[in-house]
Amino acid sequence: MSQNHHMETSDPAEVSRAREGDVEAFGGLFRATHRRIYNFVRSMVTDSEDAADLTQKTYVRAWGALKSLRSDEAFLVWLHRIALNVVRDSRKRIERPMVSLDAPGEDEKSPAALEIPDGALGPGQIVLSEDTQKQVRRAVERLPEIHRTVVAMHHLEGMEVTAIAEVLGISPGTVLSRLARAREALRRTLDPLVKE
Repeated sequence: MSQNHHMETSDPAEVSRAREGDVEAFGGLFRATHRRIYNFVRSMVTDSEDAADLTQKTYVRAWGALKSLRSDEAFLVWLHRIALNVVRDSRKRIERPMVSLDAPGEDEKSPAALEIPDGALGPGQIVLSEDTQKQVRRAVERLPEIHRTVVAMHHLEGMEVTAIAEVLGISPGTVLSRLARAREALRRTLDPLVKE
């Protein structure tokens, strides 16, 4: 993946058409960027359905705010900033109730909602790289959000430090500092894996 890969996902001409109200152009932008935005949101939200819902809200909000975009070339950075705000707004509104796993709840209509996946895989199903990926994902999920976000943007999306700084409204030096702290925390967590 090239370092500028993230900039190749939105065509400035298509952004321009979308800003003029062209729904099909916006659809093209959605198709070109939605995986990145979903992955970015997923780095901040543990539930995949919540991440999908918040990704959809990001695009709804973006469509409504397209006229406020100052530069067609800045679309992806702008979209990440909207996604970040959508996630933050959702946290302010939703305080999820705690669910007891010991006693069945009163709402027995959706027992699947309380199912816990069995982590034990049978022989032949275990693929080392998948298991390692899960452990790396868990380690990343345990990072504080400020570190998890920069790791997702830089290492999973290939965004450059300056673009991350712009999305988060912080200095490039702060991004580098957060990346260094996150890497150190991940190294401490994952070192035993490497030594096994």
